Amino acid sequence: MTAMLTLCSLAAAAALLCCLPVAALAQTTAAAATADPATVYTHGEFRAVSQESGSRDTFAHIKVAPGVKIPFSTITYRVRDAALLKGLRPGTRVEFRAERVEGENVLVAIRPRQP
Repeated sequence: MTAMLTLCSLAAAAALLCCLPVAALAQTTAAAATADPATVYTHGEFRAVSQESGSRDTFAHIKVAPGVKIPFSTITYRVRDAALLKGLRPGTRVEFRAERVEGENVLVAIRPRQP
């Protein structure tokens, strides 16, 4: 009888221990979701600037996998403030941040990458 109680106690303790990591993970995930995320910059290579014909819309073309021969790795970003691109030349390695706004990729920040 004592062995049976010990076995049940061990099983209950094991079940409790299995649930603790899941509960701790849920709390950590919830805390991370409410905290301000750190600003993350993506590395790339500035390729070109273009404008739509008959429009003032400016677009930046950035290769997101520089040095890697991956087709379709140059992405076009809408630029709301053309001053962001001032001084950038094709081939410049950059760090940039973009956001999805109204269904489009919008360049929010860009700077030359430090060697």
